[in-house]
Amino acid sequence: MSAHDPSPPSLTRPLVFSLALACGFGCNGSIAPNPDDSASPWGSTTTPGAAGAPAVGPRANAGTSGPVPGTAGTPASAAASGSLPARIRRLTNAEFDTSVKALLGVDSNFGASFTPDTRQDGFTRNDAQRVDPVFMTQLDAAAKQLAESARARIDQLAPCSNQSDASASEACAKSFLTSFAARAYRRPATTREVDALLTVYRVGAEEGSYADGIVLTLQAVLESPGFLYVSEIGQAPLAAEARLTDYELATSLAYLLTGAPPDDTLLQAAMAGKLQDPAERSKQAERLLATDAAGKQVTRMVEEWLGIDRITETAKDSSVYPDFAGLRDAMKREADAFVSEVMWKRAGSVGELLSADWTPAEDSLARMYLGGDQPPARNAGMVSLASVRRRGILNQGAFLSVYAHAQETAPVLRGVAVLRRVACFNVPPPTALNINIVPPVADPNKTTRERFSIHSKDPACAACHNQIDAIGFSFEGLDGMGRARQTENGKPIDSATQVKGGFSFDGNYQDSMELVTQLAAGRELQSCFARHLFRHAAARNTEGEGVEAAFLASVEGLPASSQGKFADVLKAFVASDLFAVRRAP
Repeated sequence: MSAHDPSPPSLTRPLVFSLALACGFGCNGSIAPNPDDSASPWGSTTTPGAAGAPAVGPRANAGTSGPVPGTAGTPASAAASGSLPARIRRLTNAEFDTSVKALLGVDSNFGASFTPDTRQDGFTRNDAQRVDPVFMTQLDAAAKQLAESARARIDQLAPCSNQSDASASEACAKSFLTSFAARAYRRPATTREVDALLTVYRVGAEEGSYADGIVLTLQAVLESPGFLYVSEIGQAPLAAEARLTDYELATSLAYLLTGAPPDDTLLQAAMAGKLQDPAERSKQAERLLATDAAGKQVTRMVEEWLGIDRITETAKDSSVYPDFAGLRDAMKREADAFVSEVMWKRAGSVGELLSADWTPAEDSLARMYLGGDQPPARNAGMVSLASVRRRGILNQGAFLSVYAHAQETAPVLRGVAVLRRVACFNVPPPTALNINIVPPVADPNKTTRERFSIHSKDPACAACHNQIDAIGFSFEGLDGMGRARQTENGKPIDSATQVKGGFSFDGNYQDSMELVTQLAAGRELQSCFARHLFRHAAARNTEGEGVEAAFLASVEGLPASSQGKFADVLKAFVASDLFAVRRAP
């Protein structure tokens, strides 16, 4: 075989799979360390044990039950009072890309081409992700291409002065793989794991070259469970209480706050055994939250919470909304920049997210908001909305477009989104109530509000829709892509509404601007934001679980000025036992 042939010799894909499985959780398919695995670039191995655990795929999670769990400021034993379950979870598609970048130093966009992430409560960070045959095929192709992209940099990645000598080159490979596997697995690699990778190396180098062997090991690592999964099982995962290892804490902390693997500073803290100390975790969180990656993570969390990350997949009827296609990407960029500015750069509260009277929208989108053809005036890059009836993220194009139909507005979608996502009010789906919904028929002589008023006249619908529609109708002054409008079908728009659902924001409102301004000051918003933030942080839908109630109680103990802030709430979480301790699944 030519040394220039990029294809590994005599290798079939099933062999790559079987070797990859051995190269992440040990040759025997477990994730238990060898007793003699003390040689490591980061010191002694603290790889958690889980004898009998499956080699691939996270374990099934049992439902949480029992007493309300403890948090910071409550009894230290999470086992005695309940906690999140021990588990391993697969990286999200976005986390895969950031992990590849950190490991190989190359940009990866393969995550966007993978099977879409399974979502829980809207979030892609969760323990329901699986490796099915389709994903495995996509992963195999991506790993092969990514490994090949590193071929030109083998001398920098895995330098070896005597590649022509088999014994010398294998020694180089072993030295490289020991450190590379530790970075990939985000913990010291065991002797068995390094030996398994050496087996892969030999397969590639036997009829090829040193570079062929290294490239093949890169592919195997990218397909291994050790790289694909985040472990949260501690040293004794089947015990009533399992405290996460320092490396698990480092990994969980990094992926939570930055969406990427731990950096050298965090790994050094783990190696020194410092992360069992809540104060050290808080210190590291403070540092990570100042990075650009944290800004992207808070943006992702907020947009998945509100569902507006789906704006890039939203389409409109071009005969009704001819300008939408040209503004859709600007709406996404506005949402990204706005969330980052409010929640990260300014360390603002979720109240400001709903009530801000400014936007970073590009000129084309800002003109849609303000009217007129002239470029809008800016102050520090921001456009003032003080002259128009539009405030905060719920009155931006992304939210209004996602929660609308292709040809018209959708007061029901907008009302349900606000109630569920912003107020955490349970709106049961019609199917749960055995109600067959028949949408109001189109009528060119009526406004959308007039057509949907049929809900209040139907006893089977009125109980829910009196609350849903009261909120949804307030947005009727903004069309299906967020443009302000005064009329519909030649008739004046009526966006006035009365909310009376027992909320702190009950009252009469002229339009959505008045409603969201009151929502921003209501008690429901901060509590609901904290609830969804916990589900994002826990990477699990904790609805109805005592652990969620305990977290909310701990948030209520924070200063009022901190309760609606992303950074402050997360710092309180990572310093608590809820973050550091797991119960048996």
